[in-house]
Amino acid sequence: MLIRDDRQDEIGGRAVTRGKGDTHLFHGGAASNTASWNARAGWLLKSHRLRHEEPNVRTGASFGSLFGADERDPWVVSASTVSRWENGTVPLPHKAVPRYEKVLGMAPHSLLAVIETVARYQGGHSADAFVNDISPRREENGRNSRNLDVLLDKILDGERMSGDEWDALTAELTSSPVPIAPARIRRAVTERLLEETLVSSGLPWMRRFEALSRLLADPGWAQDAVAACADVGSQKNHVGLIEALCALDGSSHPDAARHVLRQLRAPTNADSFHGALLACVRKVQRRHFDRTQLAGILHVVADLLRDPSAELETLELAALLLPRLPASQRFAAALNRTAAGRTETRHIIAHQLLTDPVTARISVARLLGRMALDADPPRVVAVLRDLLDDVLHHPVSDVRLYSAMLLRASPYRETSAAALAAELAVPATVRSERAVPVLHALRVVGTSSQRPAVARLTLADGLPSVVLRAAVHALGHIGGRSPEQYWRAVLRYHLDAWARRRTVHGESELKRLVYAFGMAGELELLVRLLREEAVKAPAQAMSMWWTSLPRHIRGGIAS
Repeated sequence: MLIRDDRQDEIGGRAVTRGKGDTHLFHGGAASNTASWNARAGWLLKSHRLRHEEPNVRTGASFGSLFGADERDPWVVSASTVSRWENGTVPLPHKAVPRYEKVLGMAPHSLLAVIETVARYQGGHSADAFVNDISPRREENGRNSRNLDVLLDKILDGERMSGDEWDALTAELTSSPVPIAPARIRRAVTERLLEETLVSSGLPWMRRFEALSRLLADPGWAQDAVAACADVGSQKNHVGLIEALCALDGSSHPDAARHVLRQLRAPTNADSFHGALLACVRKVQRRHFDRTQLAGILHVVADLLRDPSAELETLELAALLLPRLPASQRFAAALNRTAAGRTETRHIIAHQLLTDPVTARISVARLLGRMALDADPPRVVAVLRDLLDDVLHHPVSDVRLYSAMLLRASPYRETSAAALAAELAVPATVRSERAVPVLHALRVVGTSSQRPAVARLTLADGLPSVVLRAAVHALGHIGGRSPEQYWRAVLRYHLDAWARRRTVHGESELKRLVYAFGMAGELELLVRLLREEAVKAPAQAMSMWWTSLPRHIRGGIAS
């Protein structure tokens, strides 16, 4: 994909926005403001409190007393304060979330990590205040903060780092007026943190991604963190190309914009192009590009919308970006007609959804009908409805991911996973692109109960390539384990498919399968099977990336 600079007559006018949705990207009812990070964080806290087994936790007044019952830091709150937090009508204090976790009897960071992730992605004054409140971290991790040299030595010596240690380290690094030198130490910190982020999942991933995001957003560390992401983006066989380049949307440093544009002009491969285009969604929203750079992105979008062979994921992003880019009225109108005429993008242009609003409402209602919600308060169900809507129908995969993470952290994980898996039993769904967001969601909320349904799709004939890739990718994250017999069969199936077709799609599926082996802790089995097969396929080179990882990273990120 090349950016051509010979069409300056097509540039002009002002970007068209879709109003309130541009502020936070998430969908939701405007009247209830269910799309704000604050409302969704409050919903998460409220849903756990109302479903707690103890009656004195479920009642607002008695919960307020329990909330403040800490001799070291008494903080009694009224029932009205609890209500305002949980309904998202006032900003949620950062230090309130660990208190909720303690009163609810939940593990530390089981709620805080996902709230931080969603708040940082959405941005805005209240979200920035929440994620940048490092005073609780300094109080909780005072010993680690005072031992900065100890943590840096652990990184340099290749010792394991926990999520708490990354949190303490990056909070200290980004608040200290004294820069860390020499440069090799800064490189070691950013490269190690990025590698751990790319091979972790669930809570360990959220802890590390928040730490990485802190460095990317910090003026003193952004250049080093951006360089680490860009270096990954230049490695063809790296498993984290999309994620590393997409992470550049969290930095306003000029280098981040330059690297994103470089991948749009001359991508390392399809994954790096996808990651760069995904980064543009938030970078355009946050005004990280100048007018000339926006013109270049507009022409990439135009080329995609006119390309009959463009990948589904990038087409969807192109359609979403189109109204946010400056273009002359005539050029914008022509591109809108092109996008509106394509099956893959017409609903994004018309409704900012992957499908039409009527179908979306029916789909969400079908899921809710499987979840036994008669006893839940209407507002709780309203936010749940909007989360499911985003999970299934939002055109930005990051929004779908973070909405699924909120579901995973909620009391509705198991019921939502079962409801989503039931969609895969519908032949019309699995044989169309509608299965992709379902599989992406099950990658996050799925348990061992849903693993067989996903595994079956990885061996199914006649599926669209984008559905097959989504199923293979989900396999590395969904709960449970698969027997060696299955891994042998799925590797043989995809090696044979690649040998027959030798297409870009086949190579992409192999890459995601290698990723699934690695994330599922089956790397030794993969190496053994590849040796037995004596194959000369991209899977060999891709597996070498995993085996070359340091043992303290390859062994798994547990906390």
